[in-house]
Amino acid sequence: FCERNHIMGKLSIILKSALTLIGTSFLGNAIPARAFVVNNPTSSHVVTQKKILFNNVNGNVVSVNNNRSNSKTHLKAVEFVDPSYNLAIGAFGVGLLGGVLEDVRKPGDDNDEKLPTAPIFGGVALLFTVFAAFLTFQTTTLRFTYDDDSFALGRSDGSSLGENVVVGGENKWAYKSFVNWNFLPSSDFPILVYFRETQTPIENREDVPIVVDNLEGQVHFFPAIANTQQLKEGFLSHGCARTQD
Repeated sequence: FCERNHIMGKLSIILKSALTLIGTSFLGNAIPARAFVVNNPTSSHVVTQKKILFNNVNGNVVSVNNNRSNSKTHLKAVEFVDPSYNLAIGAFGVGLLGGVLEDVRKPGDDNDEKLPTAPIFGGVALLFTVFAAFLTFQTTTLRFTYDDDSFALGRSDGSSLGENVVVGGENKWAYKSFVNWNFLPSSDFPILVYFRETQTPIENREDVPIVVDNLEGQVHFFPAIANTQQLKEGFLSHGCARTQD
């Protein structure tokens, strides 16, 4: 009888382990690219830790820890800004228009020759078509994000881009370091996302060809490959400093 209880106990443990693995695999594979939560343990006393991703009631993805110790864990929310292909579509439209104008023929010309402007329009068509492809790739693979204390640019899967190729450091900036932000040429017709921050060390700062203001700090320009209304709401809700338009 005791041996039978012992065997039943082992079978129960095996069954629970199998159900846990199945549940983890199922929950970990159903992850939409909207938002997720990263863990930031407040105690270093963690024996083992298992990260599980699942959808909460708001449709966001949440990461929780199944710890075998009693350590407390702080969950840090990360909000993804939706991508926008408007800029890529606009660039492709200009390229398409250039291709049409490149093929315009001289009226009444029996030789069916193109206009002298054909090479110019052909160059415009090629340039903007390639640029549209580049913007499409960037829009698909990159995401702007907001967390509790920082604005960042990362990959669509939530991973880091590594160091900034111009000024170094991670592509993540604390809200408290913002001194200005805006959309160029305007918020109604956004092509570039602009902001200036003081987080970048003075010795690493670089000058930029476009001068928006004369404030202190490093300037950043990014193509408007995200929903600019969401970007604006994020800057405002997190208290990012801004000068008057």
